[in-house]
Amino acid sequence: MKKINTDLRTVYAFECNNYEEKKVYDICGKIISETLRENNIDIKGKRVLIKPNLLAKRTPEKGITTHPVFVESAALYLYSLGAERVIIADSPGGTYNKAVLSGIYKITGMEEATEKSGAELNFDTGSVEISGFGGVKVKTFEVTNITKESDLTINICRLKTHALCEMSAAVKNMFGSIPGLMKAEMHARFPKRDDFAAMLTDLCLAAAPQINIVDAVYGMEGNGPAGGTLKKVGLILGSSNPFVLDTVCAELIGYGPSEVGTVHEAVERGFSPEKTENINICGADIKKYSVKFKRPDGTAGGLLKQLPTIFGGRLQKWLEPKPYINKEKCVGCGRCAACCPQKTIKIISGKALIDYEKCIKCYCCQELCPKHAVDVKRNFFLKF
Repeated sequence: MKKINTDLRTVYAFECNNYEEKKVYDICGKIISETLRENNIDIKGKRVLIKPNLLAKRTPEKGITTHPVFVESAALYLYSLGAERVIIADSPGGTYNKAVLSGIYKITGMEEATEKSGAELNFDTGSVEISGFGGVKVKTFEVTNITKESDLTINICRLKTHALCEMSAAVKNMFGSIPGLMKAEMHARFPKRDDFAAMLTDLCLAAAPQINIVDAVYGMEGNGPAGGTLKKVGLILGSSNPFVLDTVCAELIGYGPSEVGTVHEAVERGFSPEKTENINICGADIKKYSVKFKRPDGTAGGLLKQLPTIFGGRLQKWLEPKPYINKEKCVGCGRCAACCPQKTIKIISGKALIDYEKCIKCYCCQELCPKHAVDVKRNFFLKF
């Protein structure tokens, strides 16, 4: 059974200002070599899963999905080390079938990456239970077959802000191990942000990526993970330990460890130091690349956590940022309604309508809307 060595405390950081193939290949090769050495893994004859972020059918220049040059580079390098098979797989949000995967692979550049590298695209949409990984919030997950069956998982993602989780990086990217609409079930089971972060931490342990690479050449700030704007950082980072990698990424873009739920959870469980001073960062001096990302509109800040429990539900529910349908942009496609965990969205007269009494503020509708017709707006009192 694959397992993350959470005792490892090294993060590799390399300057990279563009997506030039040779540069990315060289950096990916260095990260893969070092992490294989740390984990004492011989890749020869192994079946390797490359897990990119393929959130939706978007072209690479949009900055929403993993850039294909990373996948191509990793696959080529793995084959040079003797890997038997390299398989590219992700479960995007929403419907999960061969037709959907074909379209996403093509538009995101994954199809071309396989043609250049010899890697394979995954079309197996089956799932399997996985347990025995030491979960705290969740003891058993239903994951994609390839997540469990591969000998090694390489997690390649883009550094982005996230309306629900504050930041999307190595740990959050493993949510794509959950098949299709089963993700909606996880949102429904864990509607509170802290509980959702704990679930993601458990899932990362279950999926066990032992090589993690973050594209911070250009990240996404603002209303990530799909509606934000590109922001140059100029780095590629990697680690055997996704939890320490996320701690570094959070500080890099201006978040404290307690502000990102998955980072806070990792620190509490002892998977990562709270301060980056206690992490061995090799290569570039990340302080020179630090840039404060604009926060998502879905960020409620620390105010909600500071409210006395006596106010509890109603006041907190009233203050939380809410998704709003932009009627001018909405085309009534129904994607938001299909992915909504609580089934609070209906299409009426060709436009989406949200029932706020049932809405759990997961922002899946904003994340997956192909027309960017869902805005997240803060309560007036949280704008200051």
